[in-house]
Amino acid sequence: MSKGQLTIVGTGIFAPAHISQEAIRHIQSSDVVFATIPDPLSMHYVQKLNTNVVSMGDLYEAGEDRVDTYEMMVTRILNAVREGQRVCAIYYGHPGIFVYAAHKAIKLAREEGFEANLLPAISAEDCLFADLGIDPASHGCQAYEASQFLFYQHSINSYSSLILWQLGVVGDTSLKLFRPADNGMAMLQDKLLTLYPADHKVTVYEAATLPIIPPRIEEVALSELSETKVREISTLFVPAVSFPPIDHEFCERWQVQP
Repeated sequence: MSKGQLTIVGTGIFAPAHISQEAIRHIQSSDVVFATIPDPLSMHYVQKLNTNVVSMGDLYEAGEDRVDTYEMMVTRILNAVREGQRVCAIYYGHPGIFVYAAHKAIKLAREEGFEANLLPAISAEDCLFADLGIDPASHGCQAYEASQFLFYQHSINSYSSLILWQLGVVGDTSLKLFRPADNGMAMLQDKLLTLYPADHKVTVYEAATLPIIPPRIEEVALSELSETKVREISTLFVPAVSFPPIDHEFCERWQVQP
């Protein structure tokens, strides 16, 4: 029996158009493909590339919470690798961004001596920069999972852009909801108001996933954020308040003119 190996790939956001040639090659050449893909069109495309595609959607119903579901995914993937199979696991978006199971599976496979690789893919952040016309180099960029932003004392730089992911489950500590906690959006607004003025414009963003549906780009005043409807795929973009002040003392000391 050949020694098992693992490759984890992503569909990108606008699948199947975003699936890379490198990912396609691994899907086609694998003995089994474990797929966590939300839309039927993408799943149908993957099934045309490989006849042995196993959906992992059933594990969402079997798990007690999201982490439990992810652990079952890891077990299913690793069992096939241990059997000596060439395994490809495919996730929606970028497989290395908010995909606990992908990182855990890669780590365990390598620890057990198997070849394991995670390939890059187009993420929601890539789509956000393109659709909103944002250059992250202009002001800098900081990004956090929305609930983590709420519950931890991060040092936020208001002179830099801020991206908050997983707006659709903000404030949920049960890991069972697929919506914000009852006070999730209100808590988020309250915390952001300690950093930005009430009239600061923020954008609720959702990347396009189908050719007939445009991206959602909804700009609202921060004071209206708690009343804004969000979905599982919603992201919040908070622009910088301004360019930061120049550090004149530093520039004079080094005789530079920014």
